[in-house]
Amino acid sequence: MATPNALTAPQLGDLVNTTLRDLGKPKFTEIATDLQRHTAMRNLLKKYRIELTSGYGVQFDVMVAQSGAAANVGLGASDNVNIVDTMTQATADWRNTTTNYAVIGQEISMNSEPSRIVDLVKTRRIAAMISMAEIMEANFWGPPVAITDSLTPWGINTWVVKNATEGFNGGVPTGYTTIGLNPTTYPRWQNWTYQYTAVSRDDLIRHWRKAATFTDFQPPVDGIPTFNTGDQYGFYTNYGVIGPLEEALESQNENLGNDLASKDGHTMFRRVPVSWVPKLEADTTNPVYGLNWGWLKTYILKGGWLKETHVPIYPGQHTVSAHFMDCTYQFITKNRRCHFVLATGTTYPS
Repeated sequence: MATPNALTAPQLGDLVNTTLRDLGKPKFTEIATDLQRHTAMRNLLKKYRIELTSGYGVQFDVMVAQSGAAANVGLGASDNVNIVDTMTQATADWRNTTTNYAVIGQEISMNSEPSRIVDLVKTRRIAAMISMAEIMEANFWGPPVAITDSLTPWGINTWVVKNATEGFNGGVPTGYTTIGLNPTTYPRWQNWTYQYTAVSRDDLIRHWRKAATFTDFQPPVDGIPTFNTGDQYGFYTNYGVIGPLEEALESQNENLGNDLASKDGHTMFRRVPVSWVPKLEADTTNPVYGLNWGWLKTYILKGGWLKETHVPIYPGQHTVSAHFMDCTYQFITKNRRCHFVLATGTTYPS
């Protein structure tokens, strides 16, 4: 039982005036963002990057047809030789993303020992990097980029487009005729799609298996100088899908022991983890993305990934120094038909 009118430390005036609380130096707690994970910036964009040394954009060659020269013939048959154009070029332009922070000269002195609790410059830099992580997550998982938008990178929903019909029907976002190539002219330049109704074995899971099978292309002959760095698949979705999948796993396993959530965080498809993406929580169509990272990359201009620029005296503010971090890059898949999206609809969050 509590003692009435018990004395506490904050009530002792001399103690308060002569003593500091424990200040937790030099650590702090970060709650600056609503997202539990930043899948794009922290994982995908660090691991699957390719640096290009020059060029005002990215261009790559695509073989869109075969020669049709092969034939079954009889002995001594006459030859029929034709030259057939089989190649075309796809393009994507660079995009630029920046973040920054500033420091007033006097702040450095004020924030020095022994008065410093937390490194002020470090907090400014971290806050700027969190802002970068937030915009990268939005750039990668956000809605298709408008045709008139020349600033935002082409995220996954610009390259891997939803469609209500099952098959290679992922064309181009509204307003576009071309994403790299024109899929009307080149129908093989489309991703796989399916519109499901239920997260069940008979619906989503069955058609997920089909999508993974039909998008698994192998080279028809040896010696193709491919852009593919090696098939490496990833599956990404929101909790509207992850939750029911975890419950389905528990229902098919009788020996769960005393763990009420034994399958949480362990959902796999074809021995590949199914990753929860908090940014996809805003998508009410509960999408499942199947991405082949052998083909999908973040292409960056040489020296253009988080390039730091220090301006020791900022123009018009002689006591202020500014620090900038810049990225020149573009998200590009060089083979759209090796990816798929399954969803309950074809809309996107704004």
